Amino acid sequence: MFEFLLNFQNLDLFSVGAAVAGMLLLGFVVLFGDVKSATNRTFLWLTITASAWGMVNYAVYQPFYSEDFSLILLRIAVFFSVWAAFSTFTFIYVFPNKKLELSWPYVYVLIPITIFVSFIALTPFVFQSVTELTAGGSILTVLNGPGIYLYGALITFFNAGSVILLIKKLLKKDEKQNKQLQLILVGVALMLALITTFNFILPAFFNNSSFIALGGIFQFPFIVLASYAILRHGLFNVKVAGAALLVLALSVLTLGEVINAGTLGLVLFRISIFILVLIFGINLIRSVIREVKQRERIEKLAKDLEVANKRLKELDRQKSEFVSIASHQLRSPITAIRGYISLIIEKEFGDYPQAIREPLDRILESSRLMVKSIEDYLNISRIEQGRMKYEMSDFDISKLSKTVVNEYKPIADKKGLDIMFSGPEKNMVHADIGKIKQVIANLVDNSIKYTPAGNINVKATAFEGKARITVSDTGVGLEKEDLGDLFNKFVRARGANKINTSGTGLGLYVAKQMIEAHKGKIWVESDGKGKGSRFIFELPIATS
Repeated sequence: MFEFLLNFQNLDLFSVGAAVAGMLLLGFVVLFGDVKSATNRTFLWLTITASAWGMVNYAVYQPFYSEDFSLILLRIAVFFSVWAAFSTFTFIYVFPNKKLELSWPYVYVLIPITIFVSFIALTPFVFQSVTELTAGGSILTVLNGPGIYLYGALITFFNAGSVILLIKKLLKKDEKQNKQLQLILVGVALMLALITTFNFILPAFFNNSSFIALGGIFQFPFIVLASYAILRHGLFNVKVAGAALLVLALSVLTLGEVINAGTLGLVLFRISIFILVLIFGINLIRSVIREVKQRERIEKLAKDLEVANKRLKELDRQKSEFVSIASHQLRSPITAIRGYISLIIEKEFGDYPQAIREPLDRILESSRLMVKSIEDYLNISRIEQGRMKYEMSDFDISKLSKTVVNEYKPIADKKGLDIMFSGPEKNMVHADIGKIKQVIANLVDNSIKYTPAGNINVKATAFEGKARITVSDTGVGLEKEDLGDLFNKFVRARGANKINTSGTGLGLYVAKQMIEAHKGKIWVESDGKGKGSRFIFELPIATS
């Protein structure tokens, strides 16, 4: 399949075709990097016009056509050369802007002149006729028309203007942009040097025009450097580069098959395969770039989330510190208020009118609830900051439960509720007695609050190496939907506010944290709304 490499003419076509395929692929790679960018869209247009000029320019100098057809191809090549030079100038003019912002001279002067010159290039006004052919039958010299000077002036303006624009942008001293502009300047200089050397100097001074047809190859270094300049700070990574190189390799191989075809039918068939490879290759590159973009977006979101998470942790820490300080400051005066109200009720300061007894009782109860809420907030703060300390010891949890029941009996009696304790004489556990008392008190207090009538039973049992405390009531009960979330922070059962407006939704959360810190378990059971509740927790029995 590589016999075509022995033929110099086929080697030229292979080189030009590979360069054209590479330029088109790079144009689409850049476009897919940022479809909305004016720079990327302009670069794609540059690669399309440069590729069109490269292929037609190669065809002009092949000895396969009549003299008239060769002249038509030459005029078409000149047409595309105008647009390729214009596209190069426009790309440099727009680079590196995301939005297309064109000045009025560009829109109302330069574009009309370019359109005019490109279309007169298709007429005898620029090239009148072919005057000399090579021995092989390809164009050697042509008779120029008066429009050749206008064409030459415009091309010179575009080339010189591109260099001047690059230098002006380099003088702005933008470090990141200058690195990109330097690459583009090197590419432009290399392209102009190659085209000048092989398309003008060699034919004019050495009578060697064999390289004129290879103009597409001379543009390729500029396209490569310009595309890298655009993508070096963006999507130019191993995955995209690998996909582009794979597609380019497949395109070159299929192009080689086209050149090596022996019949017209086979040529057409292999050309269609070559086009399909390009189309599917471009779609492959597009999907790879989309994947890279998504990964970069995910990485950025992950970094943003990490920063936000750190900020939230800091805010949470500050909140916990504030709650801790505020709770400490509030606890002392509330405790003093409660103490003095108790002394007044007990007539330590003398007798008082019976009419104020009820208000005093209400103040005492409110202060008790306030102290309990403050204690919950303090416990939350300690738990979240990891400052909760547990003083472990062996004690009888049955005795502790009975003590709590006795403490809450006056409160239950006021509501007309029966409260009782049942359980074995001894039920030893190894835990923090103060924290466990707080848990039991919390559960009993909740039962009293949410039981309008009936009774509350605190029961201690022991089995399978665990001590269990069950606080059951005949109160409002719970719906199934509430059972799973009830131990979360700031969560209360539906309708709880109608019965008790003073709840914070923290007591059960604190109770759960404390029981789990003791390697125990706590949960709630209920047969439904209006059928009471059972709050249960278990702790390991003391081994000593």
